[in-house]
Amino acid sequence: MGKRNTLTRNDEPHCIYPYNAQNLGSREEQQDYFSFSDMFNKEETALIGSVAVLADGMGGLQNGSSASHAAVNTFINVFRNSVYEIPDIAERLYFAVQKANEAVKAVGNAGSTLCAAAIKDWKLYWVSVGDSRIYLYRHQTLRQLNTEHNLKTALRYMEKNGATADIVIPNDKQHGDMLTSYLGIPKLEEIDINHDEFPLFLGDSVMICSDGLYRAVSDEEMAHILTNSDENVCENLIDAALRKGDINQDNITVMLMDID
Repeated sequence: MGKRNTLTRNDEPHCIYPYNAQNLGSREEQQDYFSFSDMFNKEETALIGSVAVLADGMGGLQNGSSASHAAVNTFINVFRNSVYEIPDIAERLYFAVQKANEAVKAVGNAGSTLCAAAIKDWKLYWVSVGDSRIYLYRHQTLRQLNTEHNLKTALRYMEKNGATADIVIPNDKQHGDMLTSYLGIPKLEEIDINHDEFPLFLGDSVMICSDGLYRAVSDEEMAHILTNSDENVCENLIDAALRKGDINQDNITVMLMDID
């Protein structure tokens, strides 16, 4: 695979290699949508860095596919076009996700998750809404970076902080995985965003995936595949999910940015 974007540290050039794969699963429609920034364009990568965006349209609502397309296209265009107006990357990520929310609301009767990662000057920035995930793969270990917005996470946070002694954390998927924040809601307030610079190093990988992957394949299994795969790593991750044989397998999308 050709080199896309070159980073330089201590006068030593390294490159970002993007990979991706998708699968319909057992669903009738692909409601995941994703995009990378134009990493062939040296001027653009120098300006905004390398950007990956994934949206997972909500299957429980109509227009899930339209919602995910609107979310990704709006987000990446706003992030790119507001670079001079909003030079701070974290602030621009926040601005772009709010505009993406407006775009999904305009679709009507629609909802979507969104995860975005931007790599600029050896530092990682991210924003997420909903339950798609952003991971860092480093030294053969996979670490989730973002926090999911679902009922199970919210109740665990309340329990940890002593809000009530009567909290019952749901174990069933239907209730525990119910989203507490997503694009398409009237006022988007619950957003996970890192405001601090997160340093990256040679050999790191940043992975974004929809819940169709991580609900089927454990973090340990994914780390093993990342460690032992070649350029087909995203396809191998999807194959691992499909081998589970879930008759209700959701759409699966995997995006990877390797620093080599």
